[in-house]
Amino acid sequence: MDAENHQVAGARPAGAQAPRLATEVGAKGRVIILNALPLNALPKARVRLDVEPVDIVELGHRLHEWLAKGYELVHYVRHEATLRVFSRELGIPLPEPNNDLYTYRDGDVLVIVTLKNPLRGREAQQVNISDLEFWTVAVL
Repeated sequence: MDAENHQVAGARPAGAQAPRLATEVGAKGRVIILNALPLNALPKARVRLDVEPVDIVELGHRLHEWLAKGYELVHYVRHEATLRVFSRELGIPLPEPNNDLYTYRDGDVLVIVTLKNPLRGREAQQVNISDLEFWTVAVL
C-alpha cells in the first residue's frame, strides 16, 4: 500500500483503463503462455512491443476474460513445476510440458511467466507463486 497515494502496489490509478491488447480490437486469437519471449518467433520485420508487468490477480482476470471471449489457450512451457503453480493459482488446467517452438501469428496475445531468479544449468523442483513474474506482451 502506498500511504501517500492510498493505492495498493501494482494497482491501476483510479479511472485508468487497462491497456488494450492487439487482439481485443480484432478477431479472436490465441493466448500464448511462454517462459521467455524468443525474438526469432516474431515476424522478420520491424515490430513494436507493448510489454506490461502484471500481478497474478490481474493476469487471472485477463485470462478468464480472453477465454470467455473464445480465445484459444496454448502454452509453450516445458518446466513442469511452473505449469503446476500456474494452473493451480489461476484455476486453468494446462496440459503436459511443451517443448515445441513458438511462432507468432497475427492476433496472438502473449503471456510471459518466468522465474524471478532463474537457476542456470538446473531445474527448480519446487516453485511457488512468489517465485514467478508475469508480463503481457502485444505485438503492435
